Amino acid sequence: MPWFNADDKMHSHPKPRKAGLEAMGLWLVCGTYCTDYLTDGLVPAWYVESWPRGKQLAQKLIKTGFWTAAEEDYRFLSWDEYQRTKKQVEEDKARARERKAAWRQNRNGTAEER
Repeated sequence: MPWFNADDKMHSHPKPRKAGLEAMGLWLVCGTYCTDYLTDGLVPAWYVESWPRGKQLAQKLIKTGFWTAAEEDYRFLSWDEYQRTKKQVEEDKARARERKAAWRQNRNGTAEER
């Protein structure tokens, strides 16, 4: 299961203060959106615009260095430096499936030996 990482020192960094709480709230929900849908940090414009003052807040995030414009959409800066990529998440899920299958096979084999 993927999750969205946030720096535990963000509370004392000047960038979030400059962006403001409302913009940082948009940053957070968009981060969880990107993590849930494995977009590798690409935030669709329609999603931003679905929030009150979304476009204005996105501009604050761009101005303070959290995002960049990506044609009509937005993109988290340094996504793959701080978040797991779609490829990493899919590889982790594949390994987990293999572990579970091996465990089940081992458990079923052990039960049959009894």
